Amino acid sequence: MENYNEIIDKLKNIVSEELGDKKVFDKDVAEALGINYPTFRKQKQNNKIPYYEIMSFLAKRNISINWFFFNQLPESLIEPTSNYIILKYQKGVLASTGAGAINHNLNTTNLIIDQQLLDHIEANYTYTEVIKNIGDSMEPDIPNDSLIFIDKNDKTIIDKKIYLINSREGLYIKRILIKDKEYYMNSTNLLYANIKLSDEEIVGRVKGMLIKL
Repeated sequence: MENYNEIIDKLKNIVSEELGDKKVFDKDVAEALGINYPTFRKQKQNNKIPYYEIMSFLAKRNISINWFFFNQLPESLIEPTSNYIILKYQKGVLASTGAGAINHNLNTTNLIIDQQLLDHIEANYTYTEVIKNIGDSMEPDIPNDSLIFIDKNDKTIIDKKIYLINSREGLYIKRILIKDKEYYMNSTNLLYANIKLSDEEIVGRVKGMLIKL
C-alpha cells in the first residue's frame, strides 16, 4: 500500500483532471474529500490517512480501491469500489452477553466490508454498525470477543431474534422472547435467567458476526 504522501499526490492528480489540469493544493484535496482544512492539516501532520472520506470520494467516481491503494493495472481489476461498503466499527463500545457492559470511551474507526457479505446477512448498508461482544451468556451461538453486525434501522421485535439492547446496566446482546405479550431477554447459556424488558431501548437487530477460530 502507498504511503500518505503518495496517496495525497494521487488524489491531487484526480482532482486536477476534474478541474481541467489546474494545479491542485492541499486545501483543494480537503474540499474534494469534504474535510475542513484545519482538520486535514492536522491529519497530514500525523500521517493519518482519511480512509472513510477517500473511500467515499472513490465510490462517487467508481474508481477501484485496488488501483488507488495498490497500483493494480486497470485490466487486472476485478471488483470496482462500488462493491465495497464502509461501516462504522465502534471499537471502544463493548456489548455484553452477560451482565451488561458500561461504555465510557468512544473510539470509532472504519471497517471496509464486501457488499456481498452484507447482502448475505440482509443488513441495511446505511444503518449497520459493528461492535465487539464480551461474555458467555449467548455461547455457543455468539462466542466471546466476536464482532457483531447491528442493523440500527431494524428495531421491530420478532420472537426469538437477537438484538442489541440499551439498559441502565449497559449494553446487552440478547435473544428476545415474547410470552403473554411480555418481552424477555433470553440467553443461550442456561446458567443465565430470563430478564423481563421494561424501559430498555432496542438499539438494533443482530444480523451477523465475525469470529476468530
